[in-house]
Amino acid sequence: MTIPYYIDDPSTFNKVEVPQEILFYCDAATIDANRDDLRYYDCVSMQMGYYGNSKHDLKKMRDKFFDNIPIYSVFE
Repeated sequence: MTIPYYIDDPSTFNKVEVPQEILFYCDAATIDANRDDLRYYDCVSMQMGYYGNSKHDLKKMRDKFFDNIPIYSVFE
């Protein structure tokens, strides 16, 4: 179980829950940043598409990032 993370939507100022995929990406991309650091918040904001980037392109970037992470079986 993961703890939900919320961010303010800049167009409505409502709290929006961040998808777990984005949290996993930003956790890996900003290894030494805490979730309350500006660098982490910036990563989440960009991945949510708040900077005008294409959400489709951001999704492809995350998919490519996760494809390059090796997965090891714990049962071998």
